Amino acid sequence: MKKEALDGVLKEVIGQAQEENIPVPDNILKKVEVNSRPKKRFGCCKIKDRKYHIEISEFVLKCEERYIRETLAHEVLHTCPECQNHGKIWKEYAERMNKRYGYNIKRVSSFEEMGLETPAQKPEIKYIIKCRKCGKEYPRQRFTCVMKKIKAYRCGCGGELVLMENPGEENIL
Repeated sequence: MKKEALDGVLKEVIGQAQEENIPVPDNILKKVEVNSRPKKRFGCCKIKDRKYHIEISEFVLKCEERYIRETLAHEVLHTCPECQNHGKIWKEYAERMNKRYGYNIKRVSSFEEMGLETPAQKPEIKYIIKCRKCGKEYPRQRFTCVMKKIKAYRCGCGGELVLMENPGEENIL
């Protein structure tokens, strides 16, 4: 599906929820945001400036339209009162949408169910923060603010933290 079509699909899904008397608020931004950074989640619902923002991951655009609709519906349900999680009320609304529109909205879906190739499971670890006292290691994929000022931080045991680059090699920065 093309990004341009997402906004129309979102409006349709919101309309479907309203037809089912699900209390969808009026403050949902009617523009779907596409995010290229997430690697494991399909969608997200955030509130910014008192408006709900519905976001889907870029790789979801490769799915069949029905899976995109289900992902948008899943996120729209999170905008309802007391539905910021996957609790009893959210599940009730999801079941109502499933029955009426033939969706399969649920808490979690797999890549296989969505017709997508499963991404590589192991992220590339570029840095390790290590405690000199207890030896605990904190793997990191990217250079973070903690690393910039590592001397200002301590491990939970109180030990000094050091930064190691190129995991597997014994070099302390």
